[in-house]
Amino acid sequence: MEKIGNKVSYIRKPVARYSWVAAGLMLVCYLFGGFAVAMAYHNQGNAPMLAAALGLCSIVTGVSSIVYGVFSFFEKDKNLLLAKICLVLAGLALCFWLVVIVAAQYILS
Repeated sequence: MEKIGNKVSYIRKPVARYSWVAAGLMLVCYLFGGFAVAMAYHNQGNAPMLAAALGLCSIVTGVSSIVYGVFSFFEKDKNLLLAKICLVLAGLALCFWLVVIVAAQYILS
């Protein structure tokens, strides 16, 4: 609730338009990542090329989600809670992929 002088405004701010796009991209990021990890698990670590492609698509959609989340902060007088949640979750997905890539480098060498 926003305080105006000694009064409280009960008018809710609309959600930023770009934060909905960021939420959709973040959902696609997690779907691609989940399918890639499930495919690698099902093949006992010997993942096919499709799993690598899904992992790369997950990384690209995660970065796109972060970009749209940042763009939503430039919208004036909007509710930014969804954008903040999307930024955190997309950042966690990218950290997961960074750990997977670094761990794969140490395991293979």
